[in-house]
Amino acid sequence: MRKAILHKRRFSNICIILVFLILVFAFAPSLLRRMFPTPYLEVIKSYASENGLKVTMVLAVVKAESDFREKVISPKGAVGLMQVTERTGQWIASELGVNEFTTDMLKDPELNIRFGCWYLSYLLGRFDGNSELALAAYNAGEGNVFRWLDSGDIKWDAANITSLPYKETESYLVRVNRIYFVYKTLYPELDSW
Repeated sequence: MRKAILHKRRFSNICIILVFLILVFAFAPSLLRRMFPTPYLEVIKSYASENGLKVTMVLAVVKAESDFREKVISPKGAVGLMQVTERTGQWIASELGVNEFTTDMLKDPELNIRFGCWYLSYLLGRFDGNSELALAAYNAGEGNVFRWLDSGDIKWDAANITSLPYKETESYLVRVNRIYFVYKTLYPELDSW
């Protein structure tokens, strides 16, 4: 009798686990897509393509920087979806021939994405296509990253950065890479852009 009860309990537990796994596999992608959305996708596709970037990388940067809040301003004064600072925005505007630039213009999603994609592409060029260094520079500034490279303050494991002098930038890099992995996994069709 006791063996029969244990057998029934074990069978019941296995059934519960199987139902749980089926539900997880059925609903996880949908849930994850809600947690990792793709707003402004057409604008991002356009400027990512124009600047030779992967759409999933741009989505990861926007998610990490602003969580898709277009008018957000950081404590350091970075503005909009891709968190462009006033100084960087002025420089990018001059490079792109945008006349009469004002910081308030960075709250416009299309302009912000245009500037952010251009800047990310610029940084990739400055760091010979190394996305780890480009993302670190996006957060800490290219001058800091070049100083860290010159002084040997960046620690590597193969092609991945494992340690940076600024813990904030180190955390940022880890966060963007994790988000990027999720976007690549959830939206593989966008990774080839």
